Amino acid sequence: MNKFSCGYELKSIKNKIIQSNVNNYAKASGDLNPIHLNESFAKKSIFKNTIAHGMMIGGILSEMLFAEYGDLWLSKSSIDIKFKAPVYMNEEITTYGKVIKNEDNKLKIDLMVHKNNGTEAIKGFAIIEF
Repeated sequence: MNKFSCGYELKSIKNKIIQSNVNNYAKASGDLNPIHLNESFAKKSIFKNTIAHGMMIGGILSEMLFAEYGDLWLSKSSIDIKFKAPVYMNEEITTYGKVIKNEDNKLKIDLMVHKNNGTEAIKGFAIIEF
């Protein structure tokens, strides 16, 4: 089965989310919200601890898509994701992608990110034109 076939499963990425990576993402993105950076602040929030930026986790999905589709992903693509659960420091996540449609020179890829406890953190899809 090739990467354009319905049912094709993209190679997953496993990643452990650590505070230093979140700090670096905050600096690069300019999103310095203390919920991501300040443990004392986060303990008083509904989350009770610092959480990763949703788009940081979304970026790992993009990394998975680029690994499979290269320049097609960079030039003719879109992504639509929903954040379902926060990702905390030291949690491990795994990305998943599966081609669910190929028609009119467009791929639709179902996307998910699961935490190591099985909780779905992100759900969505990507469209790639070719």
